[in-house]
Amino acid sequence: MPISRQQLVNELLPALDKLFGQTYAELNRTEYHMKRRYGKCTIYRWDFVQGKRTSMTLAKGLDLETATGMMKLLKDPA
Repeated sequence: MPISRQQLVNELLPALDKLFGQTYAELNRTEYHMKRRYGKCTIYRWDFVQGKRTSMTLAKGLDLETATGMMKLLKDPA
């Protein structure tokens, strides 16, 4: 039995909405990163807007314990 175009659209549309909704959410997001160099840590905020990244230094010259605590707060502020 052949499938009509309308039936095909009705089957595919919810999946496409879900797929593209996730894609757009991934394009606009914020990430936090910690980098270590010579025993000191720097924390960066990366903002992704429409797939382009901008970076901002939040703190630098931190010891590992302080930087790890700050990263936990940034990832889960609740």
